[in-house]
Amino acid sequence: MRRSILYSVLDQAALSAFNFALAFALIRIWSDNPEVFGIYSMVFAGSLALISVQNALINAQFTILRPKATSESDESTLLSMFWTVNVAVVFCAMLLMFASILATGGDLALAASAAAYVGATLLREYTRSHHFSDMNVLAVLALDGVSLAISIGLFAAAYAFGPPLGLPILFAILAAGLLIASGLAIRMHRQHYRILADRETVAFYRAVWRKHSFWALMGVLTSEFQQRGYVFVVAAAFGAGSVALIQAAALLFRPIQLVTHAWGKLARAVLADHLARGDVARARAFTLQSFAVLGALFLAFSAALALGWPFISDVLFRGRYTDLGAIVVLWGIAAAVIMSTGIFSLEVQTLMRFRELSFGAALGALVCAVVLAAVVLFGDFRASVLAVIGGQLAFFAVVLCLLPKTKPRFAAKIGPAPELRTKGAPPSPLERGVAEP
Repeated sequence: MRRSILYSVLDQAALSAFNFALAFALIRIWSDNPEVFGIYSMVFAGSLALISVQNALINAQFTILRPKATSESDESTLLSMFWTVNVAVVFCAMLLMFASILATGGDLALAASAAAYVGATLLREYTRSHHFSDMNVLAVLALDGVSLAISIGLFAAAYAFGPPLGLPILFAILAAGLLIASGLAIRMHRQHYRILADRETVAFYRAVWRKHSFWALMGVLTSEFQQRGYVFVVAAAFGAGSVALIQAAALLFRPIQLVTHAWGKLARAVLADHLARGDVARARAFTLQSFAVLGALFLAFSAALALGWPFISDVLFRGRYTDLGAIVVLWGIAAAVIMSTGIFSLEVQTLMRFRELSFGAALGALVCAVVLAAVVLFGDFRASVLAVIGGQLAFFAVVLCLLPKTKPRFAAKIGPAPELRTKGAPPSPLERGVAEP
């Protein structure tokens, strides 16, 4: 476990450093045209939102159900079923991004490259979840290293020999690295990446959708509105330049968000194992230990950010993004609440209580919408971060109420499957893995 955690930290540190450096490089490159960085921020925010949708429909489900497979054949069938659904989700996400950019006045090259980037991101996220669910974190580290090396090499070549960096070239480079890494991951476990389009697959996923994925999706949509809805509201009401300013401050805390996301990949498998055995107390201890460690990391990071603010403001932002100080403080509060909500909600998710979580997320989205309406009414886009804070605080309060008591009785939530088989036929191990909510 310690080695897996070390590999996960190294992997996320590398991804965080790359995304952090890339964002600041883009701010400097496009310092005279912040609207371009605003468009990049909107595409990036859209990709993160689509990853959350993918997690609700697929990744979270197979990570929790995979430990219940009792043979390699059952495991292969289970994962191939989810891979089939994932292919459809990736295709729909690419079409959505392509159509959205064309509908908002973007050109064909930008729409195609952004769609390719979104599709590649979802493919890589699926393969990462596959390895995390098997606790094979070293494979994640190696393949993410390949992706980063390819992207960095292509950026260097584009800088040395290509035209000035534009959005189509940027998204094409990022997509190339992600696609190659995903291809390598798929080749390593080809038996888990078959397309299954038979009645059994449809019936199996219909049961997963009815019992879990639908409610998880509802929760994700409302939660995503809390965390990233401000991007599109600010863009519509105040323009892409305002988005650039808000996102320039937000990116300072992106490493913390990425580390929490990486922790979730590993923690989901650990919690699923504990709760499958009915050991709620051990699962809670793991959650609290994670909160303590990630909380200490957040405090250390915030202290370093405060000490280095003069350098960040004068050198990295070149003084182009004024009045960032107050927004950065607000984002610090927002990042702390988002991190706390993410840590504790994972335990509730692992118990498959997606329906209850969706109601909590809806409450948070309502609070967020009210604050955003006030922001638009009063005309101060900087206050949009308050919408994130308010929505997440409301959601966090609900999550705390949903946490199970540390008694084994909650283990029954991971009990027998709904009826998926023909009458009189014995249940398969896969069917026994689909839990009642």
